[in-house]
Amino acid sequence: MVGDIDRVLISEAALAERVTSLAAEIESAYAPAASGLTVVTVMTGAVVFLADLIRQLPCRLEIGYIAVSSYAGPVTTPGLAVAGAISLPELRDRDVLIVDDILDTGGTLRLVQTRLLEQNPRSLKTVVLLRKPGKAPADVSVDFVGFDVEDVFVVGYGLDYDGQYRNLPYIAELGSRREG
Repeated sequence: MVGDIDRVLISEAALAERVTSLAAEIESAYAPAASGLTVVTVMTGAVVFLADLIRQLPCRLEIGYIAVSSYAGPVTTPGLAVAGAISLPELRDRDVLIVDDILDTGGTLRLVQTRLLEQNPRSLKTVVLLRKPGKAPADVSVDFVGFDVEDVFVVGYGLDYDGQYRNLPYIAELGSRREG
């Protein structure tokens, strides 16, 4: 598995440091919110990021999730984002934070933001671990970004290729021989 990796883009230490600083930014943005925070994660790519991030947030919070797929099987180019399983607490009049792994073409986040805005939250903010600035569309806003990365296929720290590589403790570029 590790032999499929071309190069490590973001080390385990750099991820830990940035997640800590993102949590501080998020805490500062929501400091006045006495009622707590509702965190909605986009499954399953963001689950590792979510786990590390919420352990750094010293506020009351609830967690919900929405499963969205835009990569089916062994492909490396996104298709149409399709919502799957959804488990959400009440969002009306709540401060909601979407946690996603990567902003690439924007299809997933556009779908999730639209769905959650229909629930009339008090506020809706988004944090992404990674953003590909050359591809991220202007109409999909994010409030917090972990890292900007080049336009390569990335795996690790929850991100996968055909269900594999999520367990790598770093972000890496997948070798070109895997491109499908």
